[in-house]
Amino acid sequence: MEVKVAGAGLIGRLLGWRLTLQNHEVTVYERDRHDNPTSAAYVAASMLAAQSERPESNEIVWRLAQESLRIWPNWLQELRVPYGLDGSVVVAHPNDENLLRKFESSLRRHGVTAFRPLHKSQIQEIEPSLSHRFNRALYLEEEGWLDNRALLRALENRCGDIYYETQVDPFELEAELVVDCRGVGTNHPEIRAVRGEVVRLHAPAVELSRPVRLLHPKYSLYVAPRDREHYVIGATQLESDYEGGVTVRSALELLSAAYTIHEGFEEAEIVELGIGLRPAFPDNSPRVEWRGGVLSVNGLYRHGYLVAPAVVNAATEKVLCK
Repeated sequence: MEVKVAGAGLIGRLLGWRLTLQNHEVTVYERDRHDNPTSAAYVAASMLAAQSERPESNEIVWRLAQESLRIWPNWLQELRVPYGLDGSVVVAHPNDENLLRKFESSLRRHGVTAFRPLHKSQIQEIEPSLSHRFNRALYLEEEGWLDNRALLRALENRCGDIYYETQVDPFELEAELVVDCRGVGTNHPEIRAVRGEVVRLHAPAVELSRPVRLLHPKYSLYVAPRDREHYVIGATQLESDYEGGVTVRSALELLSAAYTIHEGFEEAEIVELGIGLRPAFPDNSPRVEWRGGVLSVNGLYRHGYLVAPAVVNAATEKVLCK
C-alpha cells in the first residue's frame, strides 16, 4: 500500500517505521530543513515518567503510558537507542519538604504504588551526588528516559523516504493512505499549542544516572540524563503559540533549578536553549481519528514520548481495519 505522511516528528517517523516493516511504501513530508528541526519531538526531554505525571493526567493517558512502557524496551533495543528504565528521583529542598509529602499523597490517591520514600542514607545508595543537598526523596521505580535525538536519527532511514522543506496539505495528497502528523501545524480546530522551553547542558562535574524532578513552590522542573555528560533541563509549560527564543525568566528558572539540584551545574556549558510547541486537545488526551479520509494522529501534549508506542499501535490498527 502507498502511504503518505505529513509531518516527520516523533509520530510520523514511528508510524512510518512500523508501516515500512509491514512492507508498505511510505513517503514522509516535513516542512523543516534537515539541519534545522523545530518539532516538539526534537526539543523534548523525553522522560518516561508515567507515575510522576499521573496526578496531572487522565485515565486515557495513564493506560497509554502503561502500554507504551511495555513496548519501548523492544523498540529501543531494535533501534539501538540509549535509554534507561531504572527509576527516577523526586526531591525537594528541606524548606519545601511539605511539597514532597503532598506529592506522595497525590500519588497514592491516584493509585500509584511503585515508589518508595527515601531518607538521606538511601538517597546516597541510589544517587550519591544528591544526598548532601536533600534529606528526603521519592524513588519512582518504573520511570526512565530515552535519548530523543538518537531515536529520531535512528528512525530517519527506517521510516520511508523523507522529503524535507516540503510543506503539504494532507487533504490534497493522493495515496491509498494519508496520515496527518503535523502537530500544531495542523488545521484541526481543537488543537492548541503549549510552549515548552528546555536547556541542554554539558556538565562533566555532574553524575546523575536517573531523571531527577525538583518540587518547588513556583515551578516543577526536572533534569534528564543523556550520554557523554550531557543533561536536559526542562521544562516550562506556557499556553502560547509563540515560536520565539527562550525568555530570560525561563532560562533563569531552569538554570537556577539545575544548580540547586547539583553544584556541578555551576560550571556546565550551555549547549542549547530550545523551545517546542506541543499540540494539545481540550482534554489533553491524544486522538487517532479519521478526518475527511485522512488519518489524523495528534494531541500528544506533554506526554509524547511517554505514550507514543501505544498511539502508533492504535493508528496501525485503524489502518488494518480500513
